[in-house]
Amino acid sequence: MARNSFFRAMAGSQSFGAGEDPNAAPGARRDCEPARRWTLRRAWQNGLWMYLLGLTFLLVPVITMVQQNDPNLFWMSLLLGGLALLYLLTPWVLDLPIWLRVIFLVVFVIVLLVMIPFMEYRLVYYGIYVTILLATLMPWRISRATIPFVVVLIVGTGALFQDMAAVIIGATAMVIGFSIALGIENSRIERRLMLAEQRVAGLAVVAERERISRDLHDILGHSLTAISIKAGLARRLLTADPAAVGPQIAEVEQLARQVLTDLRSTVSGIREVRLATELASSRSVLAAAGIKPELPIAVPLLPDPISELFGYVVREAVTNVVRHSEASRCVILLDSDRIRVVDDGIGHRSGRLGSGLTGLTERVRAAGGRLTIEPVPGGGTTIIADLRSPDAPARETTLPQEVRT
Repeated sequence: MARNSFFRAMAGSQSFGAGEDPNAAPGARRDCEPARRWTLRRAWQNGLWMYLLGLTFLLVPVITMVQQNDPNLFWMSLLLGGLALLYLLTPWVLDLPIWLRVIFLVVFVIVLLVMIPFMEYRLVYYGIYVTILLATLMPWRISRATIPFVVVLIVGTGALFQDMAAVIIGATAMVIGFSIALGIENSRIERRLMLAEQRVAGLAVVAERERISRDLHDILGHSLTAISIKAGLARRLLTADPAAVGPQIAEVEQLARQVLTDLRSTVSGIREVRLATELASSRSVLAAAGIKPELPIAVPLLPDPISELFGYVVREAVTNVVRHSEASRCVILLDSDRIRVVDDGIGHRSGRLGSGLTGLTERVRAAGGRLTIEPVPGGGTTIIADLRSPDAPARETTLPQEVRT
């Protein structure tokens, strides 16, 4: 199987998206519906007209040899014709696998070298064609190293023979070669960025659907269950204790309003930080991180400011548990004016508060409470947000045995 994959790669039969094949010829058009290979339309898509314009430079030595009645005119014209033919084949060669493109480039250079007896060192004048082929045939990772090598060879030859024209041609080859290579590479990057944006947009849609589905299940499901329980209790109290029905109905009304608020925020994406929301989210996050969550099953009715504050406490504390604690269990204990987040991890070793906990401390202090971070005997950390007045009697909530030990 590995051998077959190797031969498929050498044959260029692997399928890649636009701009994804690392060995593709940079000069091949991928922003259009490509025509069939070896057709004139496909060559035109790959810039045949630009290569035709480049042939004009090959006529200069032929004109000079005709004027001087050079005896080597026939052989020189034959070699230049072969060179021109190879150069014009480039738009079709662009669609071939990289190993065939390398062979094509080597053949082109060999034809150039055969012309040494006729042109001597002035052969470097045609080095600009080599840089263009490198820029269009070879991936950027190759052309960015080989183009400077060719340019140094041209400029060095010109300096050796004190030919300023060769030096100027070398500089021109550098500018043209790198301009083509960089322009094509920038286009490739833009195509990949466009594809990435399209994929991110698609993933964002999927993530938003999952968020709405998760929130409807975790948040509204909990609230609707509470409404159902309290409505059932009110129905039973109608005969047993009619006077107690009023408070229960009032709580059902408040829960229904909260459900409506959560529903609006869920479908609109404008999610307020609320305790019920953060508890539902934390359960999923902790489970996904391999940490066993032990969270309150029922959430007491809290004023919106306290619900928001405790939601921030749960969010920041659970984030720290997942990122830093290396814990296996996380427990959240909740009262109407106090919340504790306990883990059995490695503890708060640095002794310094990060920006998240610092901001949370200020938020709790602004609400008239205090935030404390305490070690758990045997390992772990407790984060406590306490809104009770300093002279209120202390209440101790027993921790699960797994956390205390």
